[in-house]
Amino acid sequence: MAKHRILLYTLSGETSQAERLLDEWGVANQVELSSQTHEPFVPPAPETLEGVEAVCGEFMPVRSPEVVELFVTAGVRLIASMSIGLNHMDLDALKRAGILVTNCPGYCAEDVALHAVALMLDLERQVTFLNREVMDGVWEPKDGYPMHRTHGQTLGLVFFGHISKAVVPMARGLGMKVLVWAPTKTAAEIEAAGASKAETLDELLASSDVVSLHCPLIPMTEHLIDAKALATMKEGAFLVNTARGDVVDEEALLAALDSGHIRGAGLDTLHAETSHRNEALVRHPRVIVTPHCAYNSVESQERLIEMTLADCVDLAVRGKRPAHVVD
Repeated sequence: MAKHRILLYTLSGETSQAERLLDEWGVANQVELSSQTHEPFVPPAPETLEGVEAVCGEFMPVRSPEVVELFVTAGVRLIASMSIGLNHMDLDALKRAGILVTNCPGYCAEDVALHAVALMLDLERQVTFLNREVMDGVWEPKDGYPMHRTHGQTLGLVFFGHISKAVVPMARGLGMKVLVWAPTKTAAEIEAAGASKAETLDELLASSDVVSLHCPLIPMTEHLIDAKALATMKEGAFLVNTARGDVVDEEALLAALDSGHIRGAGLDTLHAETSHRNEALVRHPRVIVTPHCAYNSVESQERLIEMTLADCVDLAVRGKRPAHVVD
């Protein structure tokens, strides 16, 4: 019987974990595992997809009609994206072509939550800002803005998925109150997790010493944090964004930082992250920027392989609907 061909299309090309999992699941003799390394956001070549039933894809764009057609022509039945967000996929075109798409919800929740809290604490204690001064030859322990203990402060979380839920116990361990604005969540659900529900975004913004964004980029959240939202925030509050860059109006944030209304910002995402990025924001003296790395850990990478490979095996080998199909 012919083996089911599954492609690992990743940045590293590492296959040892996948091979071990196939053996543990008892399907190694039914799968032909192939691997292809690539640069980020470069689609696979036609010959790479030849005979492939399912693809575990890392930073693999399938947006243009030409690339979608590559997968259709090759007979690919499933694209298992090693991500949560799917902005790099034309889901409608793939659905019309009969190709299933899966993602990896929650795979890096602990990592992103920890990164958001790390950015918050960096801002609270001016770790990066004061280090910059030391590197410039200044040694002044009381420089910068007044610092306060986190105990008694309010952390506002925008939306309440896997990541926000992981933030709550970390913040509470720092003595913070946690307020959540999540239109689809009930007060009981939020309270059960140890937080309180804000009925409106304005209520959350006006009440929070730190606002941390954890929403997907959808029409209602594009530029959710605009000039009006920033003006509603408490004087001297901090903004943390580990969600998507376009949730924040960057020019409005710059103005709020320059005026001093927003004390500082910790950003893991930007509107443009490589070319044409907002250099005024990146180099602002009260901004910390990290390179969209909040998801990154050895454990999260292992979880990506496990989740995507399991979906591929379920469809190709076991003939069942994968667990993480995106409708």
